[in-house]
Amino acid sequence: MTDLLVRNLEESKEEILVDYDKDSFVESWQENETWEVSFTVCKSDLNSMTFDLIDYENFVIWNGQCFVIKQMASYASGEQVYKDVTATHIYYTIQDCWQYNVLTGTKTIKQLLTHIFSSGNNGFFWEVIDVDNTFLSVEQENFGNGNYLDLINEVLTDYGAIVIPDNKYLRFYPKGAYGKVTEQQIRYKYNTDDVKFDIDTFALKTQIRGSGKKDDNDKYLFSPITYTSPEADKWGIRIQDPIEDERYTIASNMTARLKQELHDYPDISGTVTIKWATSVNKGDKVPFIYEPLNINTTIEVVGMTTYPALPNKPPEITLSNTKKTMTSILANLAKKGVI
Repeated sequence: MTDLLVRNLEESKEEILVDYDKDSFVESWQENETWEVSFTVCKSDLNSMTFDLIDYENFVIWNGQCFVIKQMASYASGEQVYKDVTATHIYYTIQDCWQYNVLTGTKTIKQLLTHIFSSGNNGFFWEVIDVDNTFLSVEQENFGNGNYLDLINEVLTDYGAIVIPDNKYLRFYPKGAYGKVTEQQIRYKYNTDDVKFDIDTFALKTQIRGSGKKDDNDKYLFSPITYTSPEADKWGIRIQDPIEDERYTIASNMTARLKQELHDYPDISGTVTIKWATSVNKGDKVPFIYEPLNINTTIEVVGMTTYPALPNKPPEITLSNTKKTMTSILANLAKKGVI
């Protein structure tokens, strides 16, 4: 197992943490929401120096990532002294920065991020990774006058993006573009010990129409576009509310918008306990097969709670097939019975 390190705020001292409660060591990550580690440690002869380093705003280093101690409870039981520690990923310290200026108009995601960090990067760096040019320009009004974290969260919502921090280096992806497609499927009555899914087709649509800008003669610069999903072969034609947006002057951009907006899948939520020989990673897409409704789709890993000091304890994985919002699917991925 990788060492758990504690470093002081001045970065002049660093010690390996030993003799802590391995049952209590948890790493939790939720896409665009949180990333933290927590543990309990009792002061002993083996860890006394490191124990004294554990204090508010000092750092915990785990798997090469830096976490800042933001919550801590100190208490004693007889002669034994304990600390319960929760350290949040250093990315979230970005909330200490403020952009006072605002901007308005049709902007790309890069323009907004450049605006946010124009007041100073505080050691943070970023890049946008958009291989398929998924990100579209979005109309903004008075964007700014907020702390960096709140502004970034606005960007994530407006552009359907996710941010993956690597310490203070931030990578922004279109939602669903991060992670790998795995072959570790969830299949009803095949590799599950217990399954309870809530599958909602109420919002499922398979066709959408979009129109863009008109010229001075009230004629469209390009003819309105109707996009029909391949899923119409399975579900039939179900028409979604049309999009009318005068910002669009190029037909291909509108087509990309229609594909992104069309809700051509059932919403899936529920709990499954399965036997899984290998672990999954952030953003991975897991095949989900549910024969009773003829569903064969992929679900993305959008949250993980792991127990690094207990390799035989299964992780809790949050899964979602929703493009913009998190549908919680808590999955206990059990390795019991798997060689």
